[in-house]
Amino acid sequence: MDLITISEACRLLGVSRPTLDSYRKKYNLQTSKFGGKIRLSKTEVIKKILLSQNETPERYTLSIFGGSYIRQIEPIPGVYDLRKIKGIDAFGVMALLCSIKAYLNHNELNEVHLLLDGSPFCSYLESIGFFAEVERSHRDRVSCDYSLLKKIPQTRVAVILPLHLIGYRGAEKKILNELYDPLLKQGFSESCCGYIGWIVGELCDNAHTHSEGPCYLIVEALQKSSTETRYLSIAIGDTGIGIPVSLKKNTRYENEEDRRLLPMAFKSEVSRMEVEPKRGKGLNDIIGISKGNRSCLRVESNNLAVMFDFRKNASELEFVAPIVQTPGTRFCLLLIDAEFKEVPRIEVNNVINEFLERI
Repeated sequence: MDLITISEACRLLGVSRPTLDSYRKKYNLQTSKFGGKIRLSKTEVIKKILLSQNETPERYTLSIFGGSYIRQIEPIPGVYDLRKIKGIDAFGVMALLCSIKAYLNHNELNEVHLLLDGSPFCSYLESIGFFAEVERSHRDRVSCDYSLLKKIPQTRVAVILPLHLIGYRGAEKKILNELYDPLLKQGFSESCCGYIGWIVGELCDNAHTHSEGPCYLIVEALQKSSTETRYLSIAIGDTGIGIPVSLKKNTRYENEEDRRLLPMAFKSEVSRMEVEPKRGKGLNDIIGISKGNRSCLRVESNNLAVMFDFRKNASELEFVAPIVQTPGTRFCLLLIDAEFKEVPRIEVNNVINEFLERI
């Protein structure tokens, strides 16, 4: 529905009621009554006021390390002000995409408005196929003005694998071969490439297991200007039922709290399926790779988020504020092109058990 209340319009514009009243006169905004309240057209407010404003909005960075949230660029449900982005990484892209897709999937009447400008970040989103993926299956319910975008050379990040839809279990195998040559050309070692291929396959398989639907994948290479170290960011997301809800399909875990189930999912013996006792080790092995690489992994599922941070010698595991609270699961693994030390599964289990004892 395109109609919004007075309070929603104020929140969308970030103004007070008196200011909105002056805008209604200045821009000749049409009003109607619905449910006994005055309503405005969301599309009209966006086109006549938001898109004509020249003020520099407050800007946010959407990143694996947190600090900003999707709600800060979504003043009301379905309106995403991408002009407010001052920084975004693979995880930020995945969180933004999943938020939009979840909103569109929730109700067939929901519409999305994307506010764009000529910034490098909007240009970057176009370069990785973000807008094409947003519109997939929802073209008639997505509104934005692509003429505002500018073609800007992308120098801040090397996109190894642009945004891809993995529509069914095993579909990632078709694109894994696309990964290796770009990775080698970027200077990543053959050993690192081997681990990356396995990780992508495992995370995609896990996403299909817990989401009961498609997932999305993006892989980027980063290099800090202050060091020669190469970093790789692998982000995977879906809009499914989420890890805790999936695990509760196993009667062993149906009475467990979601807050415990999310970290428990990374233990080697935990799985939603009892048919194959050996299942449940994939996520554990990924944590082992992250720990052995002294890197980090962030996972968000529904309204919970956990950060596995092994960049220091001590094993750190903590709940963090999710960048977006939306159905489904988002993973982001940050890897360093360095030696991978083998970490046994029992060591990973111990890290998780110690964490579970504290909550």
